[in-house]
Amino acid sequence: MSTTIPRRAGFVCRSCQKSLASKPQQNRYLSSFLSSKPQPQHPPRRQGSAVLSSFRRNYAAKSAGASRRIISSQPTTITENVEAEEEDEVEGVEENATELLKFDTLSPPAVLRSIQRDVANITSSTRVPSESTISILLDLMFQFSNILVFGINKGPSEVETKEGEDLADSVLRDLAEGKSDEKVFIPDREISQAFRDKAANTVAELAWTLMRDPKIFITEDLLNIYTRVQCLLGKPEYLPEIFNLYATKKVPIADSSPVRYSEPWSKMPRYAVPLQIAESALEAAILKKNLPLALAVIDTTVATPAFRNKKLLLKASLPIAGVSALPVLAYGAASWMAANQNTMDYEMSKWTAMACAAAYIGTLSTIGFVAITTSNDQMERVVWRPGTSLNSRWIREEEREFFDRLALAWGFQNKSRWGEEQGQDWQVLRDECGCRSMVLDKTDLMEGMQ
Repeated sequence: MSTTIPRRAGFVCRSCQKSLASKPQQNRYLSSFLSSKPQPQHPPRRQGSAVLSSFRRNYAAKSAGASRRIISSQPTTITENVEAEEEDEVEGVEENATELLKFDTLSPPAVLRSIQRDVANITSSTRVPSESTISILLDLMFQFSNILVFGINKGPSEVETKEGEDLADSVLRDLAEGKSDEKVFIPDREISQAFRDKAANTVAELAWTLMRDPKIFITEDLLNIYTRVQCLLGKPEYLPEIFNLYATKKVPIADSSPVRYSEPWSKMPRYAVPLQIAESALEAAILKKNLPLALAVIDTTVATPAFRNKKLLLKASLPIAGVSALPVLAYGAASWMAANQNTMDYEMSKWTAMACAAAYIGTLSTIGFVAITTSNDQMERVVWRPGTSLNSRWIREEEREFFDRLALAWGFQNKSRWGEEQGQDWQVLRDECGCRSMVLDKTDLMEGMQ
């Protein structure tokens, strides 16, 4: 997968596709973001459109295409009344968002005021809002953020492409004179830089306030588009707290009045922040050159028990089940072979075949496990400390990879100067690696030291 935020000028995007002794060290950076409200900062100047390349979903279209329930003109139950109100709310928010973003009638201050009113209404309401309503509102924030940063109303990810045509040709065709009556560019005179600064800070804070509301259950789709908004505005400082709430926030019970909540189990795989979102947040933190923020992103994404449990469930459950089933299959095969031979006693033949099969399966499985967990071709500056268990190396590989990215971003780009870095940030990074059973710039692995 491609990253959504460029690291610096000349940066080439990466291709497809991270302890008890370290826990106090991790919490030091995480607590600094969970205990205080992020400070507003100036939004980034106009950048290239690489910010949009990682996300291709259109949440407004998705919500608009959702199936509609048929509601009678005179509902007879409380449930039907609630469903009717929810559908009216979704339709109203969707129509309002579509009307606000029309180019001919577009007024950025009006859009900002509308977003403020919608957020205030949702946070002050005593009813649990539907996911569709929140999704449409966040999508409106994203489109408005796109206007603030780029001055356009249609990003490259929304340009229609023909079969066999690349994105550059599609954009040129879309902008060609006479090809479309839709205006694309919004003149700079309509949006001053002062308004951009203020609006970017306001939208980032409104999105943060919306996601922190106790009545809103944070789903993966909502987290995805929220990260999209904050990365586009250059406000990654609003991300770590929401990543933490994604796993620990109480779950509101629908149709309860007053609203009741249930306690989540934060270690469940479903509460793991997706790797794509974590990578986007880390790249945004690297772009801001904020090491404590980057460490907080790691602590709330790839370093969580939920992320490790999800990786274990998705990538290790099938191999473990296969290896567990092999002895049963081997026993059946050994019994069949023993019954169809006449060279030795049945029991002797059966258990001899079982011993051979167990030795073969055990040896092959062990060699494969060691080969997978000890591979280090992907490691550059951060490696595992000798003595780290093999299963820990495999299950925490994404965490080590993220620290590798931090080392590459904060250190010298010239390989011949690796190991000469100094400064407080570099020492903090080295200490963090040490507390997590990692080694930064291991001497015997550096160039010329083999």
